[in-house]
Amino acid sequence: MHRRRFVLAALGAAGVTLGTPAASQEHFEIVYPRIRPGGDVHAAFALAVLDLAMKTAKASYTARQAEIIMERGRALAELANGNNTINLHWTSMEAKAERGLNVVRIPIHRGLIGYRVFVIRKDRQKDFDRIERFSDLKAFTCGQGLGWIDADILTAAGLEVQTSTYETMFEMTQSGRVDYFPRGVVEAFSELEGRQHREPDLSVEKRLMLKYRSDFIFYVATGQEALANTIEKGLVLAYRDGTYMRLFNSHPYIQDALARTKPASRKTFQLGNPYLSEADRRIPDEYWML
Repeated sequence: MHRRRFVLAALGAAGVTLGTPAASQEHFEIVYPRIRPGGDVHAAFALAVLDLAMKTAKASYTARQAEIIMERGRALAELANGNNTINLHWTSMEAKAERGLNVVRIPIHRGLIGYRVFVIRKDRQKDFDRIERFSDLKAFTCGQGLGWIDADILTAAGLEVQTSTYETMFEMTQSGRVDYFPRGVVEAFSELEGRQHREPDLSVEKRLMLKYRSDFIFYVATGQEALANTIEKGLVLAYRDGTYMRLFNSHPYIQDALARTKPASRKTFQLGNPYLSEADRRIPDEYWML
């Protein structure tokens, strides 16, 4: 009964009727930033969720990458400018990032981006084995990417944070300039597997995890409300008919990561996220792994 009340409320909030959705007469041409080398494995699930949403909404669409790789800040600026370089990006939720954009407030990975395990040097595991309290972790320096909201979240929690480019952060961890590099549970192992020849001394720390409410969501360009509404309608309906959870529970990007990181068995430190918008805070619990 509770599930049905949630479905009805969610569908109503999204402006979705309970009947079979009619096919959209509009064809959507979706353009997203070029994926950085090695990042295709991460994009696969987000693109699968996008495809599920569009097909569930019975919308006609094509999707392609832009010509250039964009860091998060530039991608969001391009969406806000509405100049059609790109019209879609998936990235971490943040109040400042919205800037008048069309936001689809359904977490793509059910919050797993906010489940952070540590990339460390293999020979540092013994140091992390001694950590029992969050205050113990404050003696270590972590790294995060430039412009990532995660850096602000970790700093607000009292951790020492250094920032640099994504690529450089692995090098800094390998060289010992930072002690650990927190990554989402769906990111850590796949990233290291693609970098063994460059940073062979890195591994995923075995027993600790940070957890805060965060995930990637779809941001849609200014002036493209119809695309955002279509994605949201499709995702709400995909939750309703069970197809989203079937995708989540079967997709190797999600399930392999959960099997390898074993989040439930880790010592977990829960952190706040002061950078969510009020609308983000109201996202129903049913869209999250709790």
